[in-house]
Amino acid sequence: ERMKSLRFLLLGAGTLGCGVARTLMGWGVRKMTFVDSGRVSLSNPVRQNLFTHEDAAQGRLKATAARDAVKAVMPDAEVESVEMEIPMPGHPHQSAECLRKAVQRLQDLVAAHDVVLMLTDSRESRWLPSLLVAAAQRRQSTSEQQ
Repeated sequence: ERMKSLRFLLLGAGTLGCGVARTLMGWGVRKMTFVDSGRVSLSNPVRQNLFTHEDAAQGRLKATAARDAVKAVMPDAEVESVEMEIPMPGHPHQSAECLRKAVQRLQDLVAAHDVVLMLTDSRESRWLPSLLVAAAQRRQSTSEQQ
């Protein structure tokens, strides 16, 4: 029952994200949010078991295709998708305002979930989420002590 009530944030809907989502479904998890900015390509369905050739042919967003695949297996699941590029140090950004909004959006997502899984394929993309999770844990432990 505990697993059914936890809210999981999956940062990345690629090979790791698809595999972890399948495992979570097997454990009874019903609340997931996929975050990814990529599109399903023709090489993905072989390695990423939530996607089909049709998803690739249509160039569907990975987060959306993953959400729909989970819903097809578990219609009672509460699954969301967020198309978002995670800000990374040393990578160009559109503007300071876009960067600020992306950081705030990611911070809100972290705060709204019980478990954050960093399933992206680069260290740089895990840097900011790691800081936000650490900050959220610090705030939670501080409020529990008061």
